[in-house]
Amino acid sequence: MKRAGDSVGAGRLIRSTARLIRSVQAVVAVGGVSPIEQFIRDSEIDIVWFLAPGEPVSVPYIATVWDLQHRRQPFFPEVSTTGLTWEARERAFGSSLPRASRIITGTQAGKDEIVAFYGVSSENVMIVPLPVAVSDHTTGADSRIDVRTKYALKRDFLLYPAQFWPHKNHVNLLLALDLIKRDADVELDLVLTGSDKGNLDHVSQIVATLGLTSQVHILGFVPKADLHELYREAVCLAFASFFGPDNIPPLEAFALSCPVVAARVPGSEEQLGNAALLFDPTNPADIARTILTVRRDCRVRAELTRLGKEIIAARSPRAYVEQICRILDEFEPIRRCWGRHYWHA
Repeated sequence: MKRAGDSVGAGRLIRSTARLIRSVQAVVAVGGVSPIEQFIRDSEIDIVWFLAPGEPVSVPYIATVWDLQHRRQPFFPEVSTTGLTWEARERAFGSSLPRASRIITGTQAGKDEIVAFYGVSSENVMIVPLPVAVSDHTTGADSRIDVRTKYALKRDFLLYPAQFWPHKNHVNLLLALDLIKRDADVELDLVLTGSDKGNLDHVSQIVATLGLTSQVHILGFVPKADLHELYREAVCLAFASFFGPDNIPPLEAFALSCPVVAARVPGSEEQLGNAALLFDPTNPADIARTILTVRRDCRVRAELTRLGKEIIAARSPRAYVEQICRILDEFEPIRRCWGRHYWHA
């Protein structure tokens, strides 16, 4: 059976997938056949693994679902009216998921949503937790960047790497920062990285209104090495996003020994376990209390860091690829029952 994942590491698998996508995009549809369908036929592929929702194809396929927030929280404009609209998302998921041979998601919460929203068999939805490559986050002490000097960070700081979408919840995090300053008499800097997705002006206006201009550092995209050092130097990752159940920044923080405080959303406890302190993302006072707990107690920071390392050790890219290959192997006795050129008169 021709498949991706045989005897390859995670990096090679990702690079192979990227080349596949570029190749598919380069194919011109012929005779009403879609580009990806033509590619499947020309390459004699037995099964396809889509890393995002894809169109149904003639061979069995695996679909990967990162989130279904357009169903859970359709009021956010980025999943309803701007960019990829609610209708476009629903067409993609509604057409591909019910016909998928297997569906990959990272948590039980994600599986429950897939089954509830699209009526697929729970037996066809497989839970494979997201991995993080620790080696990608390892830097020698001699080559580290002095991010405090480079970005003029004079205080202890919180880190939140997130695009400026409304669902990223920058505003409630800023309100929490203001409460920390006014009620606890503690001034912390907040480092925000990521590009503008339409909400940066609104966030900047809130920063100015609260008088936090000297404390909030909006850096845009930064080099990967700088971001990794920001993780290492931060008091904690303040992950305020309303979306889940799978998120990558907390896992990156675990790999870089950065304590994590995160929004309590469906699936967050399952993904992060006891390695993060969770808060109500709608409640600035709760966000502030959680941040201050980590800021004030070195034993809490050390325990969160230790537990985060344990999670990362169990979720390596190799372990992720091995689970995908196991799913393919389990499906192979089914797939071998018909040939690549099967047709029914």
